[in-house]
Amino acid sequence: MLYKNIFEFGERMFLLYRTAKVTDKLDPNLLKKYWHCDTVLKKEELYYFCNEIKTINYEEIRNDSSTTTT
Repeated sequence: MLYKNIFEFGERMFLLYRTAKVTDKLDPNLLKKYWHCDTVLKKEELYYFCNEIKTINYEEIRNDSSTTTT
């Protein structure tokens, strides 16, 4: 599955799942749970339901086989 709706907000990356118009009848927290999203962003008259793409810090593990034991 290819995702075209990846965007950056500050230093964080998000995968957009759905959008919905802002209305008084709409409960964004309920829809967030229903659609299994972890973040709701709002811009102008739209809610953006998305999941954050987690960044990881890693350290490379090197397997030096050049050392010999006698």
